[in-house]
Amino acid sequence: MSNMFKDVILSIGDIIIDMTTRKVGVLLRRERHVDIIEDDIYFWEVKWTNNGTEQINYLNFTHLEESSLKFSILIGTYDWHSINGGTIEI
Repeated sequence: MSNMFKDVILSIGDIIIDMTTRKVGVLLRRERHVDIIEDDIYFWEVKWTNNGTEQINYLNFTHLEESSLKFSILIGTYDWHSINGGTIEI
């Protein structure tokens, strides 16, 4: 799975779909955080659609840690659509 993990190259504008809630998210920005133990940790700011079921508010923006996001893509929790044509075959 480590090779597949490296094959998931996320970019601004990529779309992810939460397979549980069916909400659609767009990756807006990658942020670097320095951690003493893990060195650099990266987070993605995600703007989620509300699917017309709730008011738009600050809860529609979340930050997802990059490694966790990639793992979620690999196990199928999120469906990933890359603007650069990247894909992952499971």
